[in-house]
Amino acid sequence: MEIFDAITGRRSIRKFASKAVPKEVLLKILDAARWAPSACNRQLWEFVVVTDHDTKRQIADNACFKQKFLKEAPTLIVVFYDDTKERREESGPRKHDSIQSAAAAIQNMNLAAYALGIGSLWVCSIKNMMKLNKILRVPKRIRPVAIVALGYPRETPEAPPRRPLESLVHYEKFQQLQNSYPNSTDPRKWSLNELATFRGEICWYGGTIDPEFTLEKYNMESRAYQKLMAFFEEYDTPKSKVLDILPFGGGYLVGLLKRVEDPKRIHCFELSGSNVRFIRQNLKTFALSEPIFHVNRGNRLRIESEDVDLVTCFFRLEKLPDPEAMLAEIHRVLKDSGHVLLATELRGMGRLGHIVQTPKRKNLHTSRLWSTGPSVLFSKGEFFKMITLGNFKIIHQELYREDGWIKSIGKQIARSEGVTLLALLEKT
Repeated sequence: MEIFDAITGRRSIRKFASKAVPKEVLLKILDAARWAPSACNRQLWEFVVVTDHDTKRQIADNACFKQKFLKEAPTLIVVFYDDTKERREESGPRKHDSIQSAAAAIQNMNLAAYALGIGSLWVCSIKNMMKLNKILRVPKRIRPVAIVALGYPRETPEAPPRRPLESLVHYEKFQQLQNSYPNSTDPRKWSLNELATFRGEICWYGGTIDPEFTLEKYNMESRAYQKLMAFFEEYDTPKSKVLDILPFGGGYLVGLLKRVEDPKRIHCFELSGSNVRFIRQNLKTFALSEPIFHVNRGNRLRIESEDVDLVTCFFRLEKLPDPEAMLAEIHRVLKDSGHVLLATELRGMGRLGHIVQTPKRKNLHTSRLWSTGPSVLFSKGEFFKMITLGNFKIIHQELYREDGWIKSIGKQIARSEGVTLLALLEKT
Protein backbone atom coordinates (compact mmCIF):
# COMPACT_ATOMS: atom_id res chain seq x y z
CA MET A 1 0.00 0.00 0.00
CA GLU A 2 1.24 3.48 -0.88
CA ILE A 3 2.00 5.60 2.17
CA PHE A 4 -0.33 8.42 1.11
CA ASP A 5 -3.16 5.91 0.59
CA ALA A 6 -2.66 4.75 4.17
CA ILE A 7 -2.52 8.32 5.51
CA THR A 8 -5.77 9.39 3.82
CA GLY A 9 -7.57 6.04 4.08
CA ARG A 10 -7.02 5.27 7.77
CA ARG A 11 -10.05 5.76 10.02
CA SER A 12 -10.62 5.61 13.76
CA ILE A 13 -12.54 2.38 14.37
CA ARG A 14 -14.78 1.93 17.41
CA LYS A 15 -16.66 -1.21 16.39
CA PHE A 16 -14.64 -4.39 16.07
CA ALA A 17 -15.39 -7.95 15.00
CA SER A 18 -14.73 -10.62 17.64
CA LYS A 19 -12.07 -12.25 15.44
CA ALA A 20 -8.63 -12.20 17.08
CA VAL A 21 -5.69 -10.38 15.52
CA PRO A 22 -3.15 -13.06 14.41
CA LYS A 23 0.14 -12.93 16.27
CA GLU A 24 2.19 -12.51 13.11
CA VAL A 25 0.10 -9.48 12.13
CA LEU A 26 0.41 -8.01 15.63
CA LEU A 27 4.19 -8.40 15.53
CA LYS A 28 4.35 -6.50 12.23
CA ILE A 29 2.39 -3.65 13.78
CA LEU A 30 4.67 -3.57 16.82
CA ASP A 31 7.74 -3.68 14.60
CA ALA A 32 6.46 -0.62 12.74
CA ALA A 33 6.24 1.16 16.10
CA ARG A 34 9.85 0.18 16.85
CA TRP A 35 11.03 1.97 13.71
CA ALA A 36 9.47 5.30 14.67
CA PRO A 37 11.77 8.24 15.51
CA SER A 38 12.32 9.05 19.18
CA ALA A 39 14.12 11.85 20.99
CA CYS A 40 17.87 11.22 20.68
CA ASN A 41 16.94 7.70 19.51
CA ARG A 42 16.53 6.64 23.15
CA GLN A 43 13.55 4.38 22.30
CA LEU A 44 12.29 4.49 25.87
CA TRP A 45 8.85 3.19 24.96
CA GLU A 46 7.27 0.07 26.43
CA PHE A 47 4.31 -1.71 24.83
CA VAL A 48 1.97 -3.90 26.91
CA VAL A 49 -0.21 -6.14 24.73
CA VAL A 50 -3.54 -7.05 26.33
CA THR A 51 -5.98 -9.65 24.99
CA ASP A 52 -7.48 -10.99 28.22
CA HIS A 53 -11.13 -9.92 28.50
CA ASP A 54 -11.08 -9.33 32.26
CA THR A 55 -7.97 -7.16 32.03
CA LYS A 56 -9.52 -5.11 29.24
CA ARG A 57 -12.63 -4.66 31.37
CA GLN A 58 -10.54 -3.45 34.32
CA ILE A 59 -8.68 -0.98 32.09
CA ALA A 60 -11.91 0.43 30.69
CA ASP A 61 -13.91 0.56 33.92
CA ASN A 62 -11.20 1.59 36.38
CA ALA A 63 -8.84 3.75 34.34
CA CYS A 64 -10.50 4.92 31.13
CA PHE A 65 -14.00 6.37 31.65
CA LYS A 66 -15.69 2.98 31.06
CA GLN A 67 -15.19 3.28 27.30
CA LYS A 68 -16.82 0.15 25.97
CA PHE A 69 -14.78 -0.14 22.77
CA LEU A 70 -11.76 -0.91 24.98
CA LYS A 71 -13.61 -3.99 26.19
CA GLU A 72 -14.77 -5.02 22.72
CA ALA A 73 -11.49 -4.62 20.83
CA PRO A 74 -9.73 -8.02 20.54
CA THR A 75 -6.32 -6.45 21.32
CA LEU A 76 -5.12 -3.42 23.24
CA ILE A 77 -1.59 -2.07 23.09
CA VAL A 78 -0.92 0.17 26.07
CA VAL A 79 1.92 2.54 25.24
CA PHE A 80 4.24 3.66 28.05
CA TYR A 81 7.35 5.84 27.96
CA ASP A 82 10.05 6.13 30.61
CA ASP A 83 10.54 9.88 30.82
CA THR A 84 12.78 9.59 33.90
CA LYS A 85 15.64 8.95 31.48
CA GLU A 86 14.90 11.99 29.36
CA ARG A 87 16.88 15.18 29.69
CA ARG A 88 14.83 17.90 31.39
CA GLU A 89 15.47 21.60 31.01
CA GLU A 90 14.25 22.72 34.42
CA SER A 91 14.84 26.39 33.65
CA GLY A 92 12.84 26.35 30.42
CA PRO A 93 9.57 24.98 29.08
CA ARG A 94 9.15 21.22 28.90
CA LYS A 95 9.57 19.83 25.40
CA HIS A 96 7.53 16.71 26.22
CA ASP A 97 10.05 14.46 24.48
CA SER A 98 8.33 11.35 25.85
CA ILE A 99 4.91 12.25 24.43
CA GLN A 100 6.35 13.19 21.04
CA SER A 101 8.35 9.97 20.83
CA ALA A 102 5.46 7.75 21.91
CA ALA A 103 3.08 9.53 19.51
CA ALA A 104 5.39 8.80 16.57
CA ALA A 105 5.32 5.10 17.46
CA ILE A 106 1.53 5.14 17.80
CA GLN A 107 1.04 6.73 14.39
CA ASN A 108 3.31 4.09 12.84
CA MET A 109 1.09 1.43 14.45
CA ASN A 110 -2.09 3.01 13.10
CA LEU A 111 -0.76 3.19 9.54
CA ALA A 112 0.71 -0.32 9.64
CA ALA A 113 -2.55 -1.72 11.02
CA TYR A 114 -4.56 -0.11 8.21
CA ALA A 115 -2.17 -1.46 5.58
CA LEU A 116 -2.66 -4.95 7.07
CA GLY A 117 -6.46 -4.72 7.10
CA ILE A 118 -6.73 -4.10 10.84
CA GLY A 119 -8.81 -1.31 12.36
CA SER A 120 -7.28 0.84 15.07
CA LEU A 121 -8.25 3.53 17.55
CA TRP A 122 -5.85 5.93 19.25
CA VAL A 123 -7.25 6.34 22.78
CA CYS A 124 -5.86 9.33 24.66
CA SER A 125 -8.45 9.57 27.44
CA ILE A 126 -6.80 7.81 30.37
CA LYS A 127 -8.55 9.02 33.51
CA ASN A 128 -6.34 7.38 36.13
CA MET A 129 -2.76 6.63 35.08
CA MET A 130 -1.74 5.03 38.37
CA LYS A 131 -4.66 2.59 38.26
CA LEU A 132 -3.62 1.63 34.74
CA ASN A 133 -0.06 1.04 35.93
CA LYS A 134 -1.34 -1.07 38.83
CA ILE A 135 -3.60 -3.20 36.60
CA LEU A 136 -0.69 -3.97 34.26
CA ARG A 137 1.97 -4.15 37.03
CA VAL A 138 4.03 -1.38 35.45
CA PRO A 139 6.50 0.56 37.67
CA LYS A 140 5.15 3.97 38.74
CA ARG A 141 8.03 5.85 37.13
CA ILE A 142 6.96 4.69 33.66
CA ARG A 143 3.94 6.73 32.64
CA PRO A 144 1.26 5.64 30.17
CA VAL A 145 0.80 7.88 27.13
CA ALA A 146 -2.11 6.28 25.24
CA ILE A 147 -3.80 3.03 24.27
CA VAL A 148 -4.14 1.59 20.77
CA ALA A 149 -7.20 -0.62 20.26
CA LEU A 150 -6.85 -3.13 17.43
CA GLY A 151 -9.19 -5.52 15.65
CA TYR A 152 -10.90 -6.32 12.37
CA PRO A 153 -13.28 -3.40 11.67
CA ARG A 154 -17.04 -3.84 11.92
CA GLU A 155 -17.74 -0.40 10.48
CA THR A 156 -16.57 1.74 7.59
CA PRO A 157 -16.70 5.35 8.77
CA GLU A 158 -16.71 8.15 6.26
CA ALA A 159 -13.77 10.53 6.26
CA PRO A 160 -14.35 13.32 8.78
CA PRO A 161 -13.86 16.83 7.41
CA ARG A 162 -10.40 18.37 7.38
CA ARG A 163 -9.55 22.03 7.63
CA PRO A 164 -8.38 23.40 4.27
CA LEU A 165 -4.64 23.96 3.97
CA GLU A 166 -5.03 27.69 3.52
CA SER A 167 -6.65 27.94 6.95
CA LEU A 168 -3.74 26.38 8.83
CA VAL A 169 -0.53 26.95 6.83
CA HIS A 170 1.45 30.14 7.49
CA TYR A 171 4.45 31.29 5.47
CA GLU A 172 7.37 33.09 7.10
CA LYS A 173 5.19 34.63 9.86
CA PHE A 174 2.01 33.62 11.66
CA GLN A 175 -1.12 35.13 10.11
CA GLN A 176 -4.58 35.74 11.52
CA LEU A 177 -6.45 32.55 12.49
CA GLN A 178 -9.07 31.47 9.96
CA ASN A 179 -11.99 29.08 10.06
CA SER A 180 -11.69 28.58 13.82
CA TYR A 181 -13.92 29.16 16.84
CA PRO A 182 -13.73 30.61 20.37
CA ASN A 183 -12.61 28.50 23.32
CA SER A 184 -15.63 29.61 25.34
CA THR A 185 -18.61 27.79 26.85
CA ASP A 186 -20.81 30.85 26.25
CA PRO A 187 -22.54 30.61 22.82
CA ARG A 188 -23.18 34.37 22.90
CA LYS A 189 -19.44 34.82 22.27
CA TRP A 190 -19.66 32.78 19.06
CA SER A 191 -20.80 33.74 15.58
CA LEU A 192 -23.13 31.46 13.64
CA ASN A 193 -20.33 30.59 11.19
CA GLU A 194 -18.01 29.68 14.07
CA LEU A 195 -20.67 27.41 15.53
CA ALA A 196 -21.22 25.81 12.12
CA THR A 197 -17.48 25.14 11.84
CA PHE A 198 -17.42 23.51 15.26
CA ARG A 199 -20.49 21.36 14.59
CA GLY A 200 -19.09 20.27 11.23
CA GLU A 201 -15.73 19.20 12.66
CA ILE A 202 -15.90 18.29 16.33
CA CYS A 203 -19.23 16.50 16.48
CA TRP A 204 -17.60 13.68 14.52
CA TYR A 205 -15.94 12.74 17.79
CA GLY A 206 -17.11 9.36 19.02
CA GLY A 207 -17.84 7.85 15.65
CA THR A 208 -21.18 6.12 15.27
CA ILE A 209 -23.75 6.78 17.99
CA ASP A 210 -25.59 3.93 19.70
CA PRO A 211 -28.24 3.57 22.44
CA GLU A 212 -25.64 4.16 25.19
CA PHE A 213 -23.77 6.99 23.48
CA THR A 214 -25.78 9.67 21.71
CA LEU A 215 -23.70 12.88 22.00
CA GLU A 216 -26.79 14.27 23.72
CA LYS A 217 -27.78 15.23 27.24
CA TYR A 218 -29.63 11.91 27.59
CA ASN A 219 -28.91 8.57 25.96
CA MET A 220 -31.57 6.38 24.37
CA GLU A 221 -31.83 4.04 27.34
CA SER A 222 -32.61 6.76 29.87
CA ARG A 223 -36.05 7.55 31.29
CA ALA A 224 -35.64 11.16 30.18
CA TYR A 225 -35.13 10.12 26.54
CA GLN A 226 -38.30 8.05 26.63
CA LYS A 227 -40.09 11.01 28.21
CA LEU A 228 -39.08 13.22 25.27
CA MET A 229 -40.22 10.62 22.76
CA ALA A 230 -43.56 10.21 24.54
CA PHE A 231 -43.91 14.00 24.42
CA PHE A 232 -43.45 13.81 20.63
CA GLU A 233 -45.87 10.92 20.17
CA GLU A 234 -48.58 12.76 22.10
CA TYR A 235 -48.67 15.71 19.68
CA ASP A 236 -47.55 14.15 16.38
CA THR A 237 -50.13 12.99 13.84
CA PRO A 238 -49.71 10.70 10.79
CA LYS A 239 -49.96 13.67 8.41
CA SER A 240 -47.92 16.23 10.36
CA LYS A 241 -44.94 17.91 8.73
CA VAL A 242 -42.27 17.82 11.44
CA LEU A 243 -39.21 20.07 11.68
CA ASP A 244 -36.37 18.93 13.97
CA ILE A 245 -34.01 21.76 14.93
CA LEU A 246 -30.25 21.04 14.88
CA PRO A 247 -30.19 17.22 15.19
CA PHE A 248 -26.40 17.39 15.85
CA GLY A 249 -25.30 13.71 15.86
CA GLY A 250 -28.84 12.39 15.38
CA GLY A 251 -29.36 11.15 18.94
CA TYR A 252 -32.93 12.42 19.25
CA LEU A 253 -33.63 12.23 15.52
CA VAL A 254 -33.23 8.44 15.65
CA GLY A 255 -36.06 8.29 18.19
CA LEU A 256 -38.30 10.47 16.04
CA LEU A 257 -37.69 8.40 12.90
CA LYS A 258 -38.48 5.18 14.75
CA ARG A 259 -41.90 6.60 15.57
CA VAL A 260 -43.05 7.64 12.10
CA GLU A 261 -43.97 5.51 9.09
CA ASP A 262 -42.91 8.07 6.49
CA PRO A 263 -39.43 9.50 7.20
CA LYS A 264 -40.00 12.25 4.61
CA ARG A 265 -42.51 13.79 7.00
CA ILE A 266 -39.53 14.87 9.07
CA HIS A 267 -37.42 17.82 7.97
CA CYS A 268 -34.13 18.61 9.73
CA PHE A 269 -32.41 21.97 9.95
CA GLU A 270 -28.64 22.00 10.47
CA LEU A 271 -25.85 24.55 10.33
CA SER A 272 -23.24 22.46 8.49
CA GLY A 273 -23.25 20.10 5.52
CA SER A 274 -20.48 18.11 7.20
CA ASN A 275 -22.76 17.65 10.20
CA VAL A 276 -25.46 16.24 7.92
CA ARG A 277 -22.98 13.69 6.53
CA PHE A 278 -22.28 12.57 10.09
CA ILE A 279 -26.00 12.23 10.87
CA ARG A 280 -26.55 10.20 7.70
CA GLN A 281 -23.77 7.84 8.71
CA ASN A 282 -25.40 7.33 12.10
CA LEU A 283 -28.84 6.68 10.61
CA LYS A 284 -27.38 3.85 8.52
CA THR A 285 -26.26 2.02 11.67
CA PHE A 286 -29.90 1.98 12.83
CA ALA A 287 -31.13 0.96 9.36
CA LEU A 288 -33.30 4.08 9.23
CA SER A 289 -34.34 5.93 6.09
CA GLU A 290 -33.31 9.55 5.78
CA PRO A 291 -35.49 12.55 6.52
CA ILE A 292 -35.26 15.73 4.42
CA PHE A 293 -32.26 17.88 5.39
CA HIS A 294 -31.95 21.65 5.12
CA VAL A 295 -28.55 23.31 5.67
CA ASN A 296 -28.21 26.94 6.70
CA ARG A 297 -26.26 29.24 4.40
CA GLY A 298 -24.27 32.25 5.52
CA ASN A 299 -24.08 33.90 8.92
CA ARG A 300 -27.84 34.42 9.25
CA LEU A 301 -30.42 31.83 10.22
CA ARG A 302 -32.75 30.88 7.39
CA ILE A 303 -34.85 27.70 7.41
CA GLU A 304 -35.75 26.60 3.88
CA SER A 305 -38.95 24.88 4.85
CA GLU A 306 -42.48 26.21 5.34
CA ASP A 307 -45.96 25.17 6.48
CA VAL A 308 -44.61 23.11 9.38
CA ASP A 309 -47.13 21.46 11.71
CA LEU A 310 -44.80 20.44 14.55
CA VAL A 311 -41.33 21.64 15.56
CA THR A 312 -39.07 19.67 17.91
CA CYS A 313 -36.30 21.61 19.62
CA PHE A 314 -34.70 19.55 22.38
CA PHE A 315 -31.89 21.35 24.27
CA ARG A 316 -30.96 23.52 21.27
CA LEU A 317 -31.87 27.13 22.09
CA GLU A 318 -29.26 27.20 24.86
CA LYS A 319 -26.54 26.36 22.32
CA LEU A 320 -27.16 29.24 19.92
CA PRO A 321 -25.51 32.68 19.79
CA ASP A 322 -28.93 34.21 19.16
CA PRO A 323 -31.79 31.97 20.35
CA GLU A 324 -34.28 34.76 19.67
CA ALA A 325 -33.39 34.60 15.96
CA MET A 326 -34.09 30.86 15.94
CA LEU A 327 -37.47 31.40 17.60
CA ALA A 328 -38.27 34.02 14.95
CA GLU A 329 -37.45 31.52 12.17
CA ILE A 330 -39.52 28.82 13.83
CA HIS A 331 -42.40 31.29 14.10
CA ARG A 332 -42.07 32.16 10.39
CA VAL A 333 -42.18 28.57 9.08
CA LEU A 334 -44.78 27.25 11.54
CA LYS A 335 -48.43 27.07 10.55
CA ASP A 336 -50.79 29.22 12.58
CA SER A 337 -52.28 26.01 13.93
CA GLY A 338 -48.85 24.42 14.53
CA HIS A 339 -47.06 23.58 17.76
CA VAL A 340 -43.50 23.61 19.09
CA LEU A 341 -42.11 20.98 21.47
CA LEU A 342 -39.30 22.51 23.52
CA ALA A 343 -36.97 20.98 26.09
CA THR A 344 -34.39 23.02 27.99
CA GLU A 345 -32.41 22.71 31.20
CA LEU A 346 -33.11 25.58 33.56
CA ARG A 347 -30.46 27.20 35.73
CA GLY A 348 -30.30 25.98 39.31
CA MET A 349 -31.00 27.87 42.50
CA GLY A 350 -27.48 28.47 43.77
CA ARG A 351 -24.36 30.19 42.47
CA LEU A 352 -21.85 27.99 44.32
CA GLY A 353 -21.26 25.92 41.21
CA HIS A 354 -20.29 29.01 39.23
CA ILE A 355 -17.83 30.08 41.93
CA VAL A 356 -16.19 26.67 42.20
CA GLN A 357 -16.12 25.86 38.47
CA THR A 358 -15.50 29.32 37.00
CA PRO A 359 -11.96 28.60 35.61
CA LYS A 360 -13.11 25.46 33.85
CA ARG A 361 -16.48 26.70 32.67
CA LYS A 362 -14.85 29.62 30.86
CA ASN A 363 -12.78 27.18 28.79
CA LEU A 364 -14.74 24.99 26.39
CA HIS A 365 -12.07 22.31 26.15
CA THR A 366 -11.73 21.81 29.90
CA SER A 367 -15.48 21.63 30.45
CA ARG A 368 -18.01 18.85 29.96
CA LEU A 369 -19.14 20.70 26.82
CA TRP A 370 -15.92 20.09 24.89
CA SER A 371 -17.47 17.61 22.43
CA THR A 372 -20.97 19.06 22.13
CA GLY A 373 -20.33 22.80 21.91
CA PRO A 374 -21.06 25.91 23.97
CA SER A 375 -24.19 26.10 26.08
CA VAL A 376 -25.81 28.47 28.56
CA LEU A 377 -28.52 27.77 31.14
CA PHE A 378 -31.57 30.03 31.22
CA SER A 379 -33.39 30.96 34.39
CA LYS A 380 -37.10 30.23 34.34
CA GLY A 381 -37.84 33.95 34.02
CA GLU A 382 -35.38 34.44 31.15
CA PHE A 383 -36.84 31.48 29.30
CA PHE A 384 -40.45 32.62 29.65
CA LYS A 385 -39.55 36.17 28.61
CA MET A 386 -37.74 34.87 25.51
CA ILE A 387 -40.75 32.75 24.53
CA THR A 388 -43.13 35.68 24.98
CA LEU A 389 -40.95 38.07 22.94
CA GLY A 390 -40.82 35.41 20.23
CA ASN A 391 -44.60 35.67 19.88
CA PHE A 392 -45.31 32.28 21.39
CA LYS A 393 -47.31 31.24 24.39
CA ILE A 394 -46.87 28.15 26.55
CA ILE A 395 -50.04 26.06 26.60
CA HIS A 396 -48.53 23.14 28.53
CA GLN A 397 -45.41 22.79 30.68
CA GLU A 398 -43.95 20.31 33.09
CA LEU A 399 -40.70 19.94 35.03
CA TYR A 400 -38.80 16.70 34.80
CA ARG A 401 -36.13 15.45 37.22
CA GLU A 402 -34.18 12.49 35.86
CA ASP A 403 -32.39 11.86 39.18
CA GLY A 404 -35.29 12.40 41.59
CA TRP A 405 -35.99 15.29 43.97
CA ILE A 406 -33.11 14.98 46.46
CA LYS A 407 -30.29 14.57 43.94
CA SER A 408 -31.81 17.17 41.65
CA ILE A 409 -31.95 19.79 44.42
CA GLY A 410 -28.36 18.98 45.38
CA LYS A 411 -27.22 19.63 41.81
CA GLN A 412 -29.17 22.87 41.68
CA ILE A 413 -27.47 24.18 44.82
CA ALA A 414 -23.92 22.91 44.34
CA ARG A 415 -23.49 22.92 40.57
CA SER A 416 -26.02 25.46 39.33
CA GLU A 417 -27.73 22.72 37.35
CA GLY A 418 -31.48 22.96 37.14
CA VAL A 419 -34.27 20.71 36.00
CA THR A 420 -35.54 19.91 32.53
CA LEU A 421 -38.50 21.97 31.41
CA LEU A 422 -40.77 20.47 28.77
CA ALA A 423 -43.03 23.01 27.06
CA LEU A 424 -45.67 22.95 24.32
CA LEU A 425 -45.92 26.26 22.46
CA GLU A 426 -48.31 27.78 19.99
CA LYS A 427 -48.25 31.09 18.12
CA THR A 428 -49.74 34.25 19.54
